[in-house]
Amino acid sequence: MTDTTAPDAPAGAAGDAVRLSSLLLAQVADLLAQLAPRQLDDLIAGRARLAIVPSAEAGGSTSAAAPMAAPRAQGPARIRRPPAPPAAIDVEALRAALLAAASREQAAARLAELGRVSVPQLRALAEALGVDGVGGRDPKATVLRKIVDQTVGFRLSARAMRGPDL
Repeated sequence: MTDTTAPDAPAGAAGDAVRLSSLLLAQVADLLAQLAPRQLDDLIAGRARLAIVPSAEAGGSTSAAAPMAAPRAQGPARIRRPPAPPAAIDVEALRAALLAAASREQAAARLAELGRVSVPQLRALAEALGVDGVGGRDPKATVLRKIVDQTVGFRLSARAMRGPDL
């Protein structure tokens, strides 16, 4: 029987913990090396998380005696918490600009100035602006329209219904 421990490895339970930790960290490193850059970005940003899933070879066991295979990618990671609006956006200044817009087109142009903003970030921005009715499956164009309609649009519609005399 050959000794597979390193010559300077601690003996006993502490040595087992060090060895198991090293093996586990090596498996995690292998798993992370297989991820796409987008998946790594999601992990770092907190939009995704790693989960322990028993492999078929382990028979459902998650014990240390049955090493687990890396879970296969099953599509995009689910987002558990809503993202915040982009930090570069001053929500109160944007609210003031939208409320001061003379037309829906002007408000839409102000939103277009934000640049590339993801749909989840737009939904969070709509929530911060107090826009109601933005659904979790609304596409970007719908979220933008709802933001415009519920900021400058309501005011313009009310003014148009009252007529130019008021």
